[in-house]
Amino acid sequence: MENHTPAPHCANPEKYIELLRSTPVATVCPNFYLFDHARGCNFNCSYCFLRDIEYNRKERRVFDDSEKLYRELGEWIARDGLETYLANSGNMTDSLSFENERPLWGGLIEYMREHAEKKGRPHTLLVVTKAGLSHCRAFLDHAPTRNIILSFSINSPEAARDHEPGAAAPADRLEAARELQKRGWRVRVRMDPMIHGYDYSWLIREVRALAPERVTLGTLRADPTLLPEVRDVAIFRELEEPEPDSIARYPRPIRMAMYRAAVDGLADVTSLGMCEETEDVWLELGLDAANKTCNCNPV
Repeated sequence: MENHTPAPHCANPEKYIELLRSTPVATVCPNFYLFDHARGCNFNCSYCFLRDIEYNRKERRVFDDSEKLYRELGEWIARDGLETYLANSGNMTDSLSFENERPLWGGLIEYMREHAEKKGRPHTLLVVTKAGLSHCRAFLDHAPTRNIILSFSINSPEAARDHEPGAAAPADRLEAARELQKRGWRVRVRMDPMIHGYDYSWLIREVRALAPERVTLGTLRADPTLLPEVRDVAIFRELEEPEPDSIARYPRPIRMAMYRAAVDGLADVTSLGMCEETEDVWLELGLDAANKTCNCNPV
């Protein structure tokens, strides 16, 4: 891991937890609540959409009004009839990027155990991370709860070397996933974004051996706000010009070839879904678009 200047503790968000609906709507997405505990990231991935908006790494900041955070979390857990019962803590930041400088998850684990799991509530926090064992201490030190899911975003070693300079090595992420799974934590994997030109056969074999509860697939893409910033970046040059308000993606044959290799290698050992893909691609690959079996679905 690289060394980083600590992120400032600053004005807290208007809401720690709020519903975030997918854009563009043409993609298959269960929608989710955003758990907004920090913005920006230490890991500095070259393709990340955070680099083009106010939450980029130059504007890294963490929020620490714990009284407000736990009050809103408790209010959310108490609500019934929600569109979804998952709150994603890794949308505007990597969930564990700031864990070593601002420990958060030890308290959240016990809060979710007492206020969600023991009361039979379905409300679930999703941890999405490119961290390794060094950032996972809270989860190693606490017993698991069914109301927290850890989802490791893992790339090929070569792609990670070239485009994820601050993140843990893929082997470290896999080791963290294995250790937490062994201890009873719910563990998922995101193979996202797969980047054309890199070999994913090693990763498919490793994820197959891990057999997490779910794997979510995605290929490199750029949303309308990121695209103007990366048009001349080499890895984005193969993306097709999108329709208005849509996502720039690889040509369909490239995406399908990458997806098929992963589906063929993993479909018999775990549940599969996709991130920011259209329904026709799900259906062509034989995946469950109706039930939206992807990373942000709590079940």
